[in-house]
Amino acid sequence: MNARYRSLGPSILRSCAATAALCATLALTVATAHAGGMYLPTRGVRPTARGGAFVAGADDLSATWFNPAGLGHLTSGALLIDAAFVGQSVSYERVDSGGNPQPAAENQAPGIPIPSLGYARPLGKKATLAVGVWAPYAGLAKFAEDGPQRYSSVDLSKSLIATLGVGVGVRMTDTIRIGVTVQDHVVALESAIVLSGCPAQTTCAPEDPDFDSLNRVDQNSFFNPSGSIGAQIDLGKKATLGASFQLPVWVRGKGKLNTRLPASGFFDGASIEGDRADLSFDLPAAIRAGVEVRPGRWRVEVAGTIELWSQHDAMTIEPRDVRIVDVPGVGTYELGPMVVPRNFKNTYAAHLGIEGRPMAKKPLVVRLGYAFETGAPPDEYLSVLTVDGQKHLVALGAGYTIGAWTVDTLFGFAAMSARTVAPGTGLAPQLNPIRDDDEALAVHVNDGTYGSSWLMIGAGGSRRF
Repeated sequence: MNARYRSLGPSILRSCAATAALCATLALTVATAHAGGMYLPTRGVRPTARGGAFVAGADDLSATWFNPAGLGHLTSGALLIDAAFVGQSVSYERVDSGGNPQPAAENQAPGIPIPSLGYARPLGKKATLAVGVWAPYAGLAKFAEDGPQRYSSVDLSKSLIATLGVGVGVRMTDTIRIGVTVQDHVVALESAIVLSGCPAQTTCAPEDPDFDSLNRVDQNSFFNPSGSIGAQIDLGKKATLGASFQLPVWVRGKGKLNTRLPASGFFDGASIEGDRADLSFDLPAAIRAGVEVRPGRWRVEVAGTIELWSQHDAMTIEPRDVRIVDVPGVGTYELGPMVVPRNFKNTYAAHLGIEGRPMAKKPLVVRLGYAFETGAPPDEYLSVLTVDGQKHLVALGAGYTIGAWTVDTLFGFAAMSARTVAPGTGLAPQLNPIRDDDEALAVHVNDGTYGSSWLMIGAGGSRRF
């Protein structure tokens, strides 16, 4: 190895390490987001302004999410910093287990800024190394702890899922690029839900508030590995094909369970021992493909996304050595595992993105985008824990180059078609950790009508050097 590359190697490593540390710090302090399904089929200021159609045309650091082959376009150093405010509006008009309409429950969480951070540097003449951090575009939900939705969810607004990634894009030939990322998904969930504390030794009304037990689960899982691969093939100078595959994420973490005993006199003098609980769930693999054509000063991409949400069949909360002691006339209750059935279906999204310069030799770029996505939860398991369904997303944005920097903006809106779980058809159960599961006795708590929309406003800057 010659002197130039001996000195360059440590410099690259130091730069990447410093940038990765910065990205991790900012992600953990700013990028609070919970992951649909559970999130929108796009992210990032520039890609979202294209409606998420950024697979064949991926050519900046946002490629780490959409298609790592796009990193091969970065033949010089690059930096990306952007953030979008994402807010989800949720309205739920519940019909309780007795068939009675309840007042509407509204999402009280105001929304959050979700950043993208990345840095890239060439590795010789044929490859580019990138590091970054990103998080899905998802709304966060918080409801009143005594609201009609309380048996499905109370608060997820302080949860976080962020991805730290290292990617390499390789220019195999002048027309073929491939890429790969190695990822770590950092998960910190703070979830509050009301459980039923109705014991087997007595008879309770199905939703008696005297037997309500507010529970908070704080779970941290700092190592959940995954990765992605992708390819792009240029068909001459005017068209490109692209495809990528995102591996699933298996989230397994230890946490703490904070339980508030029911107000019922049945528990007078009782107390809680232990606070450990494990939480597990799976996030899906995703397949993306697209074709971009470039007539004149414009770029037009049509893309599709399949997210394999059928892998997300349940969320399990398993208390470890947690018990209620000194219960009058009973003694001790061991808190058993609680399974939240999800039984999601795969989702399918279609994207259309347009990007180009309306005036030749001017530094202004405009973007328009549209996407349609199907919903993951079937009617029987739809709940406020994840309000999702068929949705239309429209977006627009602009980019303007000032010196070495390009400044990008985004405005987007997505609306979900209203969904109704007819009375008597919901199968999401009221959880009870001190009573054996018995489907014949189960109380289902997700009937009613759901509505939702998402607002996205973002800005950022990128630089190549």
